[in-house]
Amino acid sequence: MKTHHPNPLSMGLLTLLLLPPALLALHVPHLPRPYEGCTTILAAGNATLDGSILLGKNRDLREFDAQWLYHSPRQSHPPNSTVRLQYIEIPQVDVTWAWIGFKTNIERWGIGMGINEWGVAVADNDAPTREPLEGLRGLHDNDICRLILERCRTAREGVELVGHLIEVYGHADVGEIYFIADPEEGWIVEAAGHHWAAVRVRDGVAVRGNQFEIGDRWDLGSEDLVDYAVKMGWCSSPEEFDFAECYSPGGYPYRSSRERVERILQLLRPKVGSITPVDLMEVLRDHYEGTSLYYVDPHHNPRHRTICTYRTVASMVAHLRPGLPREMQVIHCCMASPCTGVYVPVYASVEGVPEPYLEGFSHQEDVESAWWAFKRVQLMVEENHSGLQPRVRALWEGFVEEVEREREEIEAEALRLLEGGDREEAVKLLGEFVEDRLMEAYHRALELPELVERGGGEEERRRGLPTYLALIASTAALSTVVAYLWLRRRFANPLNPGRWCR
Repeated sequence: MKTHHPNPLSMGLLTLLLLPPALLALHVPHLPRPYEGCTTILAAGNATLDGSILLGKNRDLREFDAQWLYHSPRQSHPPNSTVRLQYIEIPQVDVTWAWIGFKTNIERWGIGMGINEWGVAVADNDAPTREPLEGLRGLHDNDICRLILERCRTAREGVELVGHLIEVYGHADVGEIYFIADPEEGWIVEAAGHHWAAVRVRDGVAVRGNQFEIGDRWDLGSEDLVDYAVKMGWCSSPEEFDFAECYSPGGYPYRSSRERVERILQLLRPKVGSITPVDLMEVLRDHYEGTSLYYVDPHHNPRHRTICTYRTVASMVAHLRPGLPREMQVIHCCMASPCTGVYVPVYASVEGVPEPYLEGFSHQEDVESAWWAFKRVQLMVEENHSGLQPRVRALWEGFVEEVEREREEIEAEALRLLEGGDREEAVKLLGEFVEDRLMEAYHRALELPELVERGGGEEERRRGLPTYLALIASTAALSTVVAYLWLRRRFANPLNPGRWCR
């Protein structure tokens, strides 16, 4: 085969200028935006409409990391047994509680978010730390999330367990922020390599991107938290100690995290005192609409990291209501991007999930997989987000309204059964409702592409074309600048043009 060697300057610039914006970021040089993982919200006390605790998270991984909605039953274990986690083995406990949550198929032992049979919910975000990490001798963050659900009856127990695990085993590869909540309490634990600090969120709204936020006040933490930072030279005295500034690496605070946090607070501030699960769902779908940060292809914004992104592989909103039985505590679960998907209520007492929610592997499209069904809807919308996303949302509205009406009826009946002592029948009723609604959501996701086409998808794509062309024109100048800087850097050394100059 004949090989053609074009002029790298002209071809590199031409490629960048002709690429669709959705692909632009894949072909420009790597511009470091390192801390762009998950986004999590905790609303508690007087901030919520019903006095409940709300915990919402977008799970942002690699674009095609297929998720399972995984259920693990309560289990008993032999004395002196151990459990193999992602990297290491640790002693097992006598009994592990039942839980349900989002798991990256068979690739991970742990989970990224979920709820257990006692109504304890958990979520976590990566956060960089300057404290040394343990590598393959430490704990994966998803290990800790699962261990919380398997071993804890309250959020406070979860906080204490995180502290113990961090001090004994340490984190493997990154610092973490853990959100742990039950119907009575909501906590945030920020954990570096072997040191941690925790705050209880009693009232109001707390948000985290991918950086530590605890300063000089906390409720629980490592005994030597301050002394260690002084010893390491991260602050000169205990009086100057600030957890986030001391335990974070250079560059703190990080714009990617601050923009998301500020946007969420902006959206929720007017609603404090009346925040509901629906409010958190809407926030988790946000791409800075109506602001100067918005980008016409919002999932591939080249300048600003959005709350909902093309890498959002699942989303969850936990609604933890004081005064209700633990069987009725609930997480609202969404596969793939929440701006194109739908939240389905899943109760803490369910005893299994439909088979399609346990199918599918990363980077291997599977027609039998619920996650891939929702991912296909997302990919379709990303062809023309401004034209197709409103259409998809409209098609979900009827389902959402139907589920909400039925949910209220089911919960009233389940509560009556539980108060009457018929737990078995109540759990069966809630479980059947969850299974039916999950399957209906899956089937609707399979049908959505055809419904969009039949209901005007082509017309909306044509309507969106001028906007898309305008977008290409508006980004051409930026592409030119980026290409020029990249090529100048790449070929700045005439003696070795094939290497980056450092």
